[in-house]
Amino acid sequence: MDIKHIYFPKQILILLLLAVILNIGRVLIFHSNYFIYLIWNIFLAVIPFILSSVLLWYANNKKLNKTLLIIGGVFWLLLIPNAPYIITDIIHLNHNHIPSLLYDTFLVFSSAWVGLLLGMYSISHIEKIIHIKYNNKTTSLIIAFIMLTTSFGMYLGRFMRFNSWDIFSNTSYFFTNIFRIILKPYNYVDAYLYTLLFFVFIYVSYKAWKYSLIEQKSNT
Repeated sequence: MDIKHIYFPKQILILLLLAVILNIGRVLIFHSNYFIYLIWNIFLAVIPFILSSVLLWYANNKKLNKTLLIIGGVFWLLLIPNAPYIITDIIHLNHNHIPSLLYDTFLVFSSAWVGLLLGMYSISHIEKIIHIKYNNKTTSLIIAFIMLTTSFGMYLGRFMRFNSWDIFSNTSYFFTNIFRIILKPYNYVDAYLYTLLFFVFIYVSYKAWKYSLIEQKSNT
């Protein structure tokens, strides 16, 4: 597969450019690199998009065997929370820095929008792959489950400060905390509430995004 087969929608490229320019502008204007990490977060959001694009290309060309699907699918599932996760970076908006607050709001919002769009497209790639083998109902259920695990991953990243690679580099501690949440839900009510909140947001956003694409096609 050639890299040219990976298609980046124009709206993502435009928003990505805007986010990078705003970040560079913040450094130059306010002499602070406080939000420079957003560029890294966007890069992390791009990885699952590329991975799902590759898997979809192999599926469309009937070259996606079971081994590749399982390995690629597992890695994608571990990485996909990084895309919508950028939305949670809004908590870093600091009211103590009034001069840059509005600027920072545009910066975080544009970065989060890039991550969310990358996530929507990436999930749609996986949905198309799943739909090759399963009917609409089963595909919808699998996608909903993926969104639920993605939401839980967002919670683990934001509130427990886990990264996708902690499952390999810090395996014991990672799973110990997950089992603790599962086995003692009464001690982690916030985990269930935020996972549910993230899930509803991602699910509704994805459905609205898909409907907008359908309307665009019907109007052309």
